Amino acid sequence: MDLDSANPTLQETNKDSGPADPAPPSLPAAQQTPLSVRRLELLLLLGVAIGPPLLNAFFAYFLFGTAPRSPSYISFRLSAAIVQEAGSLALLSYILFRQGRTLRDIGLSFRLLDIPVSVGLFLLSWFASGVCYVCINWAYYRATGHYVQRWDNAAAMLGTHVSIIVVVFLVLNAFFEELIVRAYVMSEIIAWKNSLLLAGIFSVGIQSLYHIYQGVPNMLSIAALFSVYAVYYAKSRRILPIILAHLYVDLASAAYLFFHH
Repeated sequence: MDLDSANPTLQETNKDSGPADPAPPSLPAAQQTPLSVRRLELLLLLGVAIGPPLLNAFFAYFLFGTAPRSPSYISFRLSAAIVQEAGSLALLSYILFRQGRTLRDIGLSFRLLDIPVSVGLFLLSWFASGVCYVCINWAYYRATGHYVQRWDNAAAMLGTHVSIIVVVFLVLNAFFEELIVRAYVMSEIIAWKNSLLLAGIFSVGIQSLYHIYQGVPNMLSIAALFSVYAVYYAKSRRILPIILAHLYVDLASAAYLFFHH
């Protein structure tokens, strides 16, 4: 015998109660994550990804000046950099996954238009860097009577001949720098402070600072190049054209180095 049907009080209660209220819709995980936790994750990623190259850059600039050029040491440094950058990108992917997001949410997707846009960014950023360098050189000459000494130690970083490890490093490095220091850092600061200007300044500042091993004048001209990328990302929120433009710059610089050696 069905006990519910034998209990008229229970039957009336069930009829009056009506359908159950639907569960409230859940927020995306990124919105559920407290900003304090997202800030901590940002600092964690920057410490793992940017801490080592920043430390190396300061040691090279203030203490050593140049790095050893032996082929075995260069291969070791490039291998260590590849492992460190690949691990940093894996950590970025995990942080986004934990927040309910993906790399697409910070601008990584492909469109055919990305290719011509990347070429335009490459030319514009190279031009901006060149103009900035000329202005710095002119101001330095007016102040000291000497021209700025160009940084000429790329061979200590990449060697003098093309190799598979160099190509892997250059390709990975473009994704590493632009996904972490541009797309993720800028998107987090925009979410935190709602300021495109602050996000761009912070991103360009970090990215330029770990190039100080090239000297302050060269670092500032590189900052002009990165500023073009920051403005484009702030306007479009797309990162693949910037990654490609960065890759073109690195490949062109490496080709120039290897050709002259």
